[in-house]
Amino acid sequence: MAIVEEGKEFETCVVFGGRGFIGKPLVDRLLRLDNWIVRIADSFPTIQLEPSESLLSHALSSGRASYLPVDVRHKSNIITGTTSYNFFYGMHKFST
Repeated sequence: MAIVEEGKEFETCVVFGGRGFIGKPLVDRLLRLDNWIVRIADSFPTIQLEPSESLLSHALSSGRASYLPVDVRHKSNIITGTTSYNFFYGMHKFST
């Protein structure tokens, strides 16, 4: 789903595990490309930013990024977290 704002087209994606070792750099790269709206889905109840994450902080403030606490073990959470998005990145570690 492309969104057009001020003549610029943005694609929207969901990054599952977006706060993890691989997910953080992916989120950062997508935001630096400057044509993505990024939805970060992870298992933590809230997002805790590190001081070095100013790009993500700004993106969260401006609406170019948002955080969704998701338990991927429950299908209903995944469906809720993926509604209306064309791109999905799965970086989440599954525990047994």
